[in-house]
Amino acid sequence: MRLIRAFVVMSFWLCMGQALAVEPVDRNFAGPYVGGHLNLGQSFKAGSGSPGTAYLLGADVGYGIKRDTWNRIELGAELSTGKSAFTDKTAFGDVDVDLDLDLVMMLKAGYGYSLGDAAFGTFRIGLGVAQASFEGKIGGLTVTDETSGVAAMLGWDAFFPASPTFDFLFGASYRIFNFKFEDQDSFQVSMPGIYAGARVRI
Repeated sequence: MRLIRAFVVMSFWLCMGQALAVEPVDRNFAGPYVGGHLNLGQSFKAGSGSPGTAYLLGADVGYGIKRDTWNRIELGAELSTGKSAFTDKTAFGDVDVDLDLDLVMMLKAGYGYSLGDAAFGTFRIGLGVAQASFEGKIGGLTVTDETSGVAAMLGWDAFFPASPTFDFLFGASYRIFNFKFEDQDSFQVSMPGIYAGARVRI
């Protein structure tokens, strides 16, 4: 009888220990947030040319929806600005392109899941519009133009709640911009990159 009782008590404490080991600290905070991020990477024109450097500096606003301790959904918007540089190969030679991304406006949605130890991973998709200024140089000739186009992104990041009101984010994204210029051929620019940011829940 004592052996059975000892076995039951031991089993109980083993189960409790396992439950405590796998149950994450509940830092899955819901509510609105505002923040900012810096995206650094490369850019290249689809189909031809050589890649160059690119960056985006942006602000985010959104709302996090807590599903349970493990899962969350995030809906938000991004306003960003930046620059993209690459080389375009044409029939007349290589054109050095500087593309100023004057304004990028994007709606984003994300699904987050617990990574354990109070961290979350989030898959994100986004769709919006972008305004850009084009400058192309070949030899001693410089061509400029302005346009607007469509922007899209696919990304993943890990965010770490440092407190009930403050998060750090680190991740990677792949962005695509489609532009149609009046005096230039339409083209697609791809921008893979990594980003870091922070946000405050309000």
